[in-house]
Amino acid sequence: MKVFRTTASWRRWRKSLRKNLSLGFVPTMGALHAGHLSLVEKSQKVCDRTVVSIFVNPTQFGPNEDFKKYPRTESQDLALLKQAGVDAVYMPKNPSEVYSSADQTRVSPRLDLAKILEGRFRPGHFEGVATVVAKLFGIVSPEKAFFGEKDYQQLQVISAMVEDLFMPVKIVACPTFREKSGLAMSSRNRYLPENEKIAAAALYRVLKKAGSLEGGRKHLNALGFKLEYLECWSKDLSEEKPDGHGLWLVAARFKGVRLIDNLRR
Repeated sequence: MKVFRTTASWRRWRKSLRKNLSLGFVPTMGALHAGHLSLVEKSQKVCDRTVVSIFVNPTQFGPNEDFKKYPRTESQDLALLKQAGVDAVYMPKNPSEVYSSADQTRVSPRLDLAKILEGRFRPGHFEGVATVVAKLFGIVSPEKAFFGEKDYQQLQVISAMVEDLFMPVKIVACPTFREKSGLAMSSRNRYLPENEKIAAAALYRVLKKAGSLEGGRKHLNALGFKLEYLECWSKDLSEEKPDGHGLWLVAARFKGVRLIDNLRR
């Protein structure tokens, strides 16, 4: 497995690949778990080569969010990727490899997708996501890129960006990977001790069993979740569904840790 800490060295390797080899890409912020590895496995099944990026992107964090304490586990991540048979890892040694200056082009996502749900609680988040993903696509030049459905709104924002900007990459959506308890796997789950992770799985159970949105909100509040939103939308996020027939999406804090999830009902 090759590891590249600079954009220049990555580009030299990318140019050396035979043109008839397809390249699959799994962008991550590190602190890898089985959910990330499931994306790697999917890429390996359909692409000739698979590359993973590890980059904690500063522009998608708000001023009061956890950029500085976001889990960084590079040695463990590289060991997992080597064991998984990944061909290459793009792991910029510092943000200047991706952001050459503070004053540069940003990608504004589709407002109809970016202003709802997460966009209401994390202003500027999706501009940071769209910008870094566009940059990574430009650097890596993959044929396919693999994203989990846990971050469903992010998946829609990126898919729309690729469509609107005619980017030559196919976005492959992969099912949410869960703990045995049902809790959606996330790097931020590391903030929770094991007993609290088990308790946090109630978020998924409420998504599955609540009879109504209002009933789900009351249940989560009673269980100690600090709810930001529990809403139902159409699959493409173009229309809110107050009757609860569609895609349920939730964001809530549990023991200070922000969790998101979604489920089709």
